[in-house]
Amino acid sequence: MKRLVSTIFSITLSAMAMGCGPQEKPAELTQLEELRGSEESAAINTVAPEAYKTCTDLTNRAIDAWQDGEQAQARTYAALGQRQYATAQAQAKLRDAQKREEAALKEARELSMQMETLQAKHDGLQKSIDLMKANIVSSSMAGVETRIQAAMTEREKAAGVEAALTQKEAFDAAEAKLREAGELRAKGEREQAGNAADEARLLYAKAYELAKPAFDKKQLSAQFAERQKALFTEAQGIVGPDYVFTDMRSVVIVLAAAFEKKGTTILPVKLDALKRIGELANKYSDAVVAIEGYTQKGTSNAFEVSQRRCDAARDYLISQGVDYKRIITTGKGKENLRYDEKQRDNRAKNDRVEISLTLQ
Repeated sequence: MKRLVSTIFSITLSAMAMGCGPQEKPAELTQLEELRGSEESAAINTVAPEAYKTCTDLTNRAIDAWQDGEQAQARTYAALGQRQYATAQAQAKLRDAQKREEAALKEARELSMQMETLQAKHDGLQKSIDLMKANIVSSSMAGVETRIQAAMTEREKAAGVEAALTQKEAFDAAEAKLREAGELRAKGEREQAGNAADEARLLYAKAYELAKPAFDKKQLSAQFAERQKALFTEAQGIVGPDYVFTDMRSVVIVLAAAFEKKGTTILPVKLDALKRIGELANKYSDAVVAIEGYTQKGTSNAFEVSQRRCDAARDYLISQGVDYKRIITTGKGKENLRYDEKQRDNRAKNDRVEISLTLQ
């Protein structure tokens, strides 16, 4: 009898020991760890550290849940971690593309400036040759008029790029020489008048060459400002002026009260506005689309809920034709409560997504 009891006790202890061991690691967590252990992981962490940190936090939560035996929770955190890793990966690719695009644009501008410089030198040489020919062919008053007219042509070009404002010294020197040419012509001193006109022409050409880069930059800046103003106005037409603002380069559209409390499905009443935002994103096809999700203060699992809200908004925009490569999503949880929840009517407003369009 004692041996039988001892045997049963040993079997029971063995069964208990087997039950207390760690459960099998969820496939989602294994996949997430493989992603974070890939060769591109370090590069993604360098380029998109914020999104990668969120992925790291979710990985740690998944591991903790798995070790605590909470398999369902571990799978949820691991799945969210995979999504966040994809977001970090998209951010890294986007920023890498932006850097390469900026480098290409810089190189193109430098080449353009070199071409303009070469063209200006070529034009200057050609005009000098023309001037020499004119001096040889004609010493008459008609020749002087031609040379003065050439100076006037250069004057119009320089004035067209605001050289009188940005290159005042060179422009004023050219003006003085042109007046001198007119005075000498009136006195009948044709050769001296022609020489003064030639000097004026060269000074105007120099003022033009110096003023044009700044003028072109100003024009580009004005065009960008005009596009952003138009985008801001169109966004106001979708959700109203109280739900649109700018932060330097971006126009931010607040889709407030877009979800039930703790819900992650976009309310039908907000779908028309989101559809029009998608149309706006397609119209400004060079804009980067960033979606941030938020919850009201009393929401549990706020981060998870806010990320799913981002995903819902992203998926809807993709269904409207917006390229998924342009979209970045970030769940913010209950951070940055835009509306004061001391007023009960404001609480639902914080169940929102904010969609930023950043022109390039």
